[in-house]
Amino acid sequence: MGARARTAGIACPHMADDDVREEIRGLELEWMQAHQLRDADRLEELVADGFRFTAIHLDPEPMTREQWMGAALGGYLITSFSFESMDIDVFGDTAVVHARFSQIASYTVDLSNVFRLTDVWARRDGRWQVVARHSSILD
Repeated sequence: MGARARTAGIACPHMADDDVREEIRGLELEWMQAHQLRDADRLEELVADGFRFTAIHLDPEPMTREQWMGAALGGYLITSFSFESMDIDVFGDTAVVHARFSQIASYTVDLSNVFRLTDVWARRDGRWQVVARHSSILD
């Protein structure tokens, strides 16, 4: 029985990664829902200090957390969104999300489009926070 327990323990890291993938998948949805609803408290919990947002189609320079939060809680209006696909790689306390994402949205201009997103999540003090997003428009 002892050998069996040790053998079963070997599979746990893969199972743990699957659990992390499901948790991150849920957090991605929560993040965009909080953005859509302009839920400042939830965004404060999910978006890490030092967060950077890169979207070359908007600005060649990355946005700071403060700039992104200002837009998310200000004039950026998401009418609807959908994750069309999502793959998640787990590296210990870091998770990288590769997603195809569509939205109907505006922020001074129409931002309705399909995007390729790369999000980086870090587990700090036992909770996951997004630390970076890169967004590219798919033509």
